[in-house]
Amino acid sequence: RRGRAGRVRPGIAYHLYSSHTHDNDLAEYQLPEMLRVGIEDLVLQVLVLDLGEPSSFLGKALNPPSDLAMSNSLKLLETLGAVECKWVKNPHDSIGCERPGDESSDQSCGELKVSSELTALGFHLATLPVDPRVGKLMIYGSLLGCVDPALTIAASLSSRSPFLSPFDQREAADEARKTFAVDGSDHLTILNAFNQWKMMKGKGNRTINSFLKENFLGRLTLHQMEDLRSQFANLLKDIGFLPSSFQVKNPSDDGANTNANNVGLLKAVLCAGLYPNILVAPRSLVATAASPRKAQDKKAGECAFQSRKGEVYLHPSTIAFDQPYLDSRYCCYHEIVKTSKVYARDTSTVSPFALLLFGGSLKVYQAHGVCTVDDWLKFRLDAKPATLVKYLRDQMEKMLLQKIVNPQDEIVESAEGRALIESISIIFAKDDTPKADTVVGHGNSLQAEDDEDNSRQRDSKRSNGGRGGRGRGRGNRDGGRDGRGRGRGSGRGRGRGRR
Repeated sequence: RRGRAGRVRPGIAYHLYSSHTHDNDLAEYQLPEMLRVGIEDLVLQVLVLDLGEPSSFLGKALNPPSDLAMSNSLKLLETLGAVECKWVKNPHDSIGCERPGDESSDQSCGELKVSSELTALGFHLATLPVDPRVGKLMIYGSLLGCVDPALTIAASLSSRSPFLSPFDQREAADEARKTFAVDGSDHLTILNAFNQWKMMKGKGNRTINSFLKENFLGRLTLHQMEDLRSQFANLLKDIGFLPSSFQVKNPSDDGANTNANNVGLLKAVLCAGLYPNILVAPRSLVATAASPRKAQDKKAGECAFQSRKGEVYLHPSTIAFDQPYLDSRYCCYHEIVKTSKVYARDTSTVSPFALLLFGGSLKVYQAHGVCTVDDWLKFRLDAKPATLVKYLRDQMEKMLLQKIVNPQDEIVESAEGRALIESISIIFAKDDTPKADTVVGHGNSLQAEDDEDNSRQRDSKRSNGGRGGRGRGRGNRDGGRDGRGRGRGSGRGRGRGRR
């Protein structure tokens, strides 16, 4: 039998296929691994070993990756903040998508004209033998004081789900999984189940077996996640992001988990690792005081979400599928599958501030009060909080760079490091309002724009009305632009919010 012969005991495996399949469908040799899987890890290794430009170096291989594969890998690493690229010609418009009529996907990657170099984050990711997204999640979890949950989530992303779904007991399995649900997040649900299993360990095998059976949890997968956690912790120790005294089986005795219970911060770390896998929900899914949800409104699983590649729906196995509303319009996801529809699996809602701090390239248009992430996600943000966001991002990069120069320095324990981490943790600890597009600030608002046209229209209204227009916004009682002001302006603008 396939998978048994020669492994469990001596045997012969018989594979039957037609002569037509043999002559027309079967390749004489299996494709090289470089052409079958993502090459992000390989690109990082080429850069960290200073072997030259990855496209030129890998172009010398017997079977070099294509132009499209190389540009996709560099573009992904660029959005993760691992490399900085200077494209001589524009990269492909869509990650993983071939443009109609474009024959460059058949060309060798040696034809690609691009120069790239590692960032501080990219240097650390190159030293971790894991997927770059998982590595980024681990690094940010260790920096922000939530390394234990970050290790568990990283282990779950690197293995299969611990929840079992027997064919004849699917409904019971789904109900059992929902008992572990945390904040509509599949990742935090797995984290909760894993933590409860760890707490059951000292209660005897009979109790543990009963717990696993009642909740449809796989013992082997949980043990595999536990082993991966230990391996990941050792990797972080090797590159200086965890102290040598850290014990993964007893992590509560040091300062590496001061923010382990900050759900908002955990979601922000998830956003850092999974970006650019972001979905935007329709506004109707977010309940606000101005527009409360109605009983006849569609549930999350019935609504189409927008991604950079088109419409995506939540998979029926996600925790948020049956929820009547979400606490944010933005969701990060692990993977997309296509069956009858395009579905996203393993999703978690994230706040707008998580995208601004840990998302892709940030651009601030202070004159218009708008920030954009990768020229795709647009937020209305005043000048002061926008400056704060840029400062926090620069300080995170500075911390990572310092770790390269002095790996043994405890930058998290320094006064500057503690102040930075405390500031970020406070932002997400207070960001628990169900209003997805408005983040608490002193007289400032953070609102998502539907598209560029809406942004321009609102900017036009504000410039026409000026200070003399009548405006309503979220702010303090000082009046003027932050509160409510009156004057002789020629325009009139209204914005949702509160005084």
